[in-house]
Amino acid sequence: MAALSGAAVGGATGGIIGGLVGLGIPEYEAKQYEGKVRAGNILISVHTEDGRARSRAKEILEQAGAKDISSSGEASPPN
Repeated sequence: MAALSGAAVGGATGGIIGGLVGLGIPEYEAKQYEGKVRAGNILISVHTEDGRARSRAKEILEQAGAKDISSSGEASPPN
């Protein structure tokens, strides 16, 4: 995979919603993630360059027992 990065977020959840919204995640979804992190879960974000790498990352996460796996595309910058 071209780029695989994970970020585990512990008890310091102060900026989770703002950070996720800044990445383009809808606020309602960011609030759901924050609730899960506050409950002791871990949030991992993976950036891939193409659909093939995205599928491979999903496969790896599933094999590791990850739950609530979802994907989204990046918004294109305005011209």
